[in-house]
Parts: sequence; C-alpha cells; structure tokens
Amino acid sequence: MKIRLLVCLVILFSIATVHSNSTSAQAQTPIHLKVNDHYILYTYPASPFVDAKGRLLIPLQAAEDILGGKVTYNAANKTASVDLLGRNVTTTIGSPEISVNGEPLTMDTVPIMKSNAMFLPVSMLLKDTDAQMEWDSRRGLLKLRHDSFTESPVLMKFMGQDLAKVIDANAFDLTSFDWDQKQGILNIYATYKSDLSPAFKQIDFNPMIVYSKGTYSVDPYSKPGSFHKVKITRAGHLVYTKNIGTTNADSDYIKYITSVGRLIQ
Repeated sequence: MKIRLLVCLVILFSIATVHSNSTSAQAQTPIHLKVNDHYILYTYPASPFVDAKGRLLIPLQAAEDILGGKVTYNAANKTASVDLLGRNVTTTIGSPEISVNGEPLTMDTVPIMKSNAMFLPVSMLLKDTDAQMEWDSRRGLLKLRHDSFTESPVLMKFMGQDLAKVIDANAFDLTSFDWDQKQGILNIYATYKSDLSPAFKQIDFNPMIVYSKGTYSVDPYSKPGSFHKVKITRAGHLVYTKNIGTTNADSDYIKYITSVGRLIQ
C-alpha cells in the first residue's frame, strides 16, 4: 500500500512539474516598444520594460543598435554617455541626475543595472529632438519614429528583404510574445480590427532574429510557405508561431528580436 502511495505521489509530482514548466514556457511578455514600423520584442539581456515610475527602460547597447546612437560606458564610475540626434546625454546608474549637452537635469526615475547591463529611460535620450514619441498608457507601448532609426545597425538588416507590396502597414497590433529558448519556438500575439478578414498568405509578421556575432535570420517575403504559421485564436486575435535556431550560449546567442505587423498583397 505504501509503495502504491509512493508511486502515485511520484506521478503526481511529475505531472505538476511538467505543467509548471509548460506554464512558464507559455508566459507572455508584453511588447513595450515600437521603432518606426518595427515592434521590438527582445533586446539582450532582457526585453524593454516599464519601471515603477512608468518609464520605459532599454539596455544601453540598444540605444546604438536600434536607435543609431553612439554609446560609451565607464564601468569604474557606472556612467554612460549617449550621442543621439545631436544631443549628448550622460547618466549614472542609480542617479536621477543627468547631463544633456553639458547642462544638468533631474529625471523622475533612475537607470539601473539588470543582468549585468545598464538599462536607462529611452525618453530622456529623445526629449527635445525631432524624433516623434507617442506613449500609449493603456498598454504601456512607446512608439518612436525618425528616419534615421531605419538606418540603425539592427533595422538596417531588414532593408532589402522588403519585397512585398504593403496593403496596410499597421493592420496588426503586436501585443506580447513568448519564447521557449530550449525548443526554439517563438509565439507572437496580436490583435486586429474585427471587420478585417485577411487570408493567411497576406499576414506579414516576419520576425527578424539578430545574433550576437552579427548574423541574422529573416524570411524574404517571396519565400513560399513563410506565411502559413498563423492561428486565429478568437475574433480579432491571432498568434504567429516561428521556429528559430537555438545557439550555443558560450559562443553565440540571440541579441534582438523585432517584428512588423502588416497586411501584404
């Protein structure tokens, strides 16, 4: 009797563990940043996030790789300098005091260290520039637009892949994603207007995966079969699934994941 009870407990524990792992793998991460037409899902070593003050923070390196700035970091005094759109911003981890073109200013939040990387408020880098900023407080999404962003090191890789005729560049609103790193499966969740009835071959998410060694993966729009990875979950909601190559974390790893959300011909 005791042996049977022990076996049952082992089975129940195994089921609970599998369920727990499955649940954690399916946890969705909100998407908080859109740069021009690209939703920024993941930035190494963590996705952009909204802090307790309601400010969107991105890793320092993303200010260069995605926005096209020039960044330097002094590990000794934990201070970073960012040159972007004609402004120089200097900031220190844990301090609300910053310098903009040599003028001292005070923020209402602070840069932090997370996963051995400096994260800083993106708005302070773009305030009083000609970049357009639109904050959607309802869903915590910051939309940024400037012609120069398209020529940043990451988004520049997307150029030349844009082979399809776009019907609606904003047909789908990407809301969240989950990424099973062990299995290499990426799910992107989106909403769309309920009166829209797109054919599967017209739905264009086309996520771009950028690796630490500079290589990247993005399916050309003309590639057959690249559109048939979409599932309508309910009216106005869908999920796009893509298998992405796993890498050796010691030598190469995924650094950025971006995606568009368009209707194409």
